Amino acid sequence: MSSFAELDEAVSFIKQFGNDLTILQCTTAYPTPPEKLGLNVLPLLMHRYPGVPIGLSEHTGKIYAGLAAVAMGAAALEFHAVFDRQMFGPDAASSLEMAEIRQLVEGVRHLEAALANPIDKSDNTGFAHLKKMFEKTLAVNKDLLIGHTLEFGDLEAKKPAGYGIPAAYFREVVGKTLEKNLNAWEFLEESAFAESPIAHLKVIPKEN
Repeated sequence: MSSFAELDEAVSFIKQFGNDLTILQCTTAYPTPPEKLGLNVLPLLMHRYPGVPIGLSEHTGKIYAGLAAVAMGAAALEFHAVFDRQMFGPDAASSLEMAEIRQLVEGVRHLEAALANPIDKSDNTGFAHLKKMFEKTLAVNKDLLIGHTLEFGDLEAKKPAGYGIPAAYFREVVGKTLEKNLNAWEFLEESAFAESPIAHLKVIPKEN
């Protein structure tokens, strides 16, 4: 229920005494509907109070908000706990049961490991072997006779890579005339043409 101006005043007052401080975004509603959580406030708090741990205090009665907050960088989660949500009490419906808390903690640890190990998308050398397995080579999807002019509908992309013309080069072969008969699902190789349609391109070498 605090405005940024009120938060600024409270943070300034507490900091002057050297106290450790954590700021939590919290919506006063029991239970809190997802559209009232204010997850957008978390990055605003992180920017406004650098060096101060930011977290989420929530009362949805579900684990989703906590997981989302951690994924956004939250350093602390606060929630209500209850043995059974059917118990009597004003907060029971907005609390987490023990099994859910265990699931939340497991999810948080999973996210921590993921966030602590960023992937460099500019370097995929570690996937060279898998790329050969999962990337595709052009193949034909029907029996074709010598002299046939290839159409787009004649082609398929089929695993693995390296058994002929790479699937990415389909434009280079459409409209080209076959110099030999091909069986359905046969990989399309450069030898199927009088002249290689991709000689000017970088080709994945065929594996032995």
